[in-house]
Amino acid sequence: MSKIYIQPVQEDTFDKFLSYAKENDFNMEIALFAFSDVLDSNWNDILKNIEDKLQGFKGEISLHGAFMELVVHSRDKKIREVAKSRIYQNLEIAETLNAKYIVFHGNFNPLIRQKSYIENWVERNTSFWSDALDKFDIVVVLENLWEPTPAIFRELLDNVNHNRLKVCFDTGHVNLFSKSPFEEWFNVLGDDIVYMHINDNKGDFDSELVPGEGSIDWKSISELIEKYKIAPEIIFEVGTLEKVGKSIRYFKRNKIYPFNGYGKKIGQ
Repeated sequence: MSKIYIQPVQEDTFDKFLSYAKENDFNMEIALFAFSDVLDSNWNDILKNIEDKLQGFKGEISLHGAFMELVVHSRDKKIREVAKSRIYQNLEIAETLNAKYIVFHGNFNPLIRQKSYIENWVERNTSFWSDALDKFDIVVVLENLWEPTPAIFRELLDNVNHNRLKVCFDTGHVNLFSKSPFEEWFNVLGDDIVYMHINDNKGDFDSELVPGEGSIDWKSISELIEKYKIAPEIIFEVGTLEKVGKSIRYFKRNKIYPFNGYGKKIGQ
């Protein structure tokens, strides 16, 4: 089974991404339902249309869940209820599509440095994801965004202690927002990193560039994956299908995981 996922974000490009995935035996991370304008529209019709198109698709499916302003750790009960409603809506969509993974953001705010904020984040996220995993049979992968170090995710994962709560490691976000080097994330989170969003930037903006067009050392990333003996799924989150193709060619040409000896060893 391929480790590669490609990510259609808009409904009008879905067919082209699906054809590309079929031609290359890739998987699909569907991001159409991550946005409120879709979830507040005729999303049932869109979902039925996607279901029909996926008939006979042999790859794995994952879903990028809603993420904007969703704060499950808010001290405001009504905001927590809205966040829960959106997330559960996505989880139901993921179940309908038989998705293997669903991605949500941690939405930790590093500008709030009070100990009470961190404790509240851990406590409320622990409670929320423990309940969600009891209700839905899917692997939830929490994506780092503004988190300055991996420590907050490590504490949450240890508290929940569930084999279906894992990490989506976003390379671009670490390069842009993290105070910890890449290796610290791999060292602290280890084999809980089961899923990686791949894109580049120059350390100044979340520009989702093609790998090799920014400042990330991709050879080093590949070596860290092998060093820590993990086998994450690789999702090219770069926008257009043209950029996806360029990204994959860059990885192949430079023998970057999973297009290296280690990747072949684990079945890519």
